[in-house]
Amino acid sequence: MSARKKADDMLNGQREVANGEEGKTPAEVAGYISDMVLELRNMAKQNDFEFLAYLLEMSFQEAFDLSQKRKK
Repeated sequence: MSARKKADDMLNGQREVANGEEGKTPAEVAGYISDMVLELRNMAKQNDFEFLAYLLEMSFQEAFDLSQKRKK
């Protein structure tokens, strides 16, 4: 299976998850995003992708902050 096909399959799976998030509050969606990005950040760190880990950390912080602000 080509890398492009794998990426397309992954994206289609993510669309199904995103579509399943319908009816969730913005805080719940932001919390879900922060969980997913945190996993990606950890993978990047484990593989010494320093700059990618940094960018994912910033994304995690933003999503986490949004999830907390919107709960109030």
